[in-house]
Amino acid sequence: QNRTDRKVRDTQRRQVVRFYLWSRHQQTGYQVLGCAAMFAYLTGFRPSEIRPYHVSGLSAAGVRVSNAKRKKGEREVVKLREWSPRLRLVVQRARQLHPAHRMYLFGNATGSPYTRSGWGAQWTDAMFEWIASFDEEVARELEAKKRREVLYREAKKGGAAAPPVHAYTITEHPAYFSLKDVRPAAITSKLEQRSADAYDFAAHANPSTTHKNYDRRKVKKASATE
Repeated sequence: QNRTDRKVRDTQRRQVVRFYLWSRHQQTGYQVLGCAAMFAYLTGFRPSEIRPYHVSGLSAAGVRVSNAKRKKGEREVVKLREWSPRLRLVVQRARQLHPAHRMYLFGNATGSPYTRSGWGAQWTDAMFEWIASFDEEVARELEAKKRREVLYREAKKGGAAAPPVHAYTITEHPAYFSLKDVRPAAITSKLEQRSADAYDFAAHANPSTTHKNYDRRKVKKASATE
């Protein structure tokens, strides 16, 4: 009954690309997240479709996945994204991150799919590191955070009362975005480009859902009537 304003992040393509390029020079776990973020932008798939993405969905025609969000009794919809040079490259890089064959494209170190909480923790750490790479204030917070964590572990190990660990809220930073923020950015790009397949890309049963929840265009451009 108590309605609150839902926070909407206006995530841009450049943020996703910048995070992806940064991740290429980081530890393997962060590289996986970077590839997943770029994969999400290129395909418009939902986080629940990406975290457990199975390599069997890769085919000669492109990448496919069953719509993970559908109401009871609603028929299954398969989303197919045809290959583009960039999509093929991102998938190739994701598959090369681990030497052993994996069933899940964005699996963790053991090759298993991330749990939702495990993905969230890893993503927050990666975002903290990424934003600290270009924001000096966040970089100082990150160093302080690491020092506090060392003191916390030492206190716990010695049996002493562990000092409280102050948590800096990185999610409030303007540059921060989550995997679920990438899909609206991708759909908005399609709408801005006036792509003929924009609605198939969004894959909503009702096109009004696309405009109500995923259209983040700030300027609605159109030609004159005559």
